[in-house]
Amino acid sequence: MKSQIGRHREGLLLTRSPAQNRRLLDVLESHRATALPVLERPLLDILAVTPESADKQRIQRLDQYDHVIFISQNAVIHGVSLLADYWPQWPSSLHWYGVGAVTGALLNSLGIVCTVPHNYSSEGLLELPELRVVKAQKVLIVRGAGGGREWLRDELMARGAQVDYLEVYQRRWREYPEGLLTLEEAASILIVLAYSSESLERLAALLPGPLAANFLIVPSERIQTLAKDMGFGKVSVVRPDDEAMAAEILRIWDAPIAESLPRK
Repeated sequence: MKSQIGRHREGLLLTRSPAQNRRLLDVLESHRATALPVLERPLLDILAVTPESADKQRIQRLDQYDHVIFISQNAVIHGVSLLADYWPQWPSSLHWYGVGAVTGALLNSLGIVCTVPHNYSSEGLLELPELRVVKAQKVLIVRGAGGGREWLRDELMARGAQVDYLEVYQRRWREYPEGLLTLEEAASILIVLAYSSESLERLAALLPGPLAANFLIVPSERIQTLAKDMGFGKVSVVRPDDEAMAAEILRIWDAPIAESLPRK
């Protein structure tokens, strides 16, 4: 995979962590997309947090929960090891969930059998039969500190569940004092990926030049609506797994720019 950006608008801008970008690049390389110019500009650093006393109490009472939901890959990476420090053997009555394919695969790789919704989102989780009737049940949501929508918790509580958060990592925005991209680099970017509304807002604030010039790939219609409100004119909605993202990148990149129309 080429790391330089060429003279024409054909490049791919990746803004996730190097490890997450690497998995996507491996998929692209498996499709022999080695000529696709790539520029990496991570927006966030992910840092582990030290659990407070309330968090330790939730962990110690893990066997009192009915459902444990991991909201991201980082929640698995930082959360499972923390839980395992207190629970060498998992409570047998727990139902485990990963919000998406990669999150689920990480849980499975750690020996945790989990359920993943077909629609990789909070909405998809709420459509699962196991979470439709949760009155008087207890749910633990493992996530990053202060991040994401409260909608999943609010909906589960509206169904009668008791919901707690276990926040196991924190996000720290990277600073780019000289700008995220030079004007020349920005003029070379064709495709941009954004996986959350927070990263999209940060990205839009840092990108020089008109946003409408870029093809944007996002994981949900909610983020698509936000992107269009910000000025992105060409926004594809794709399942947030590496295979689907890579397929859409190649679809856009292989098509003549004048004729390319992202999926609705």
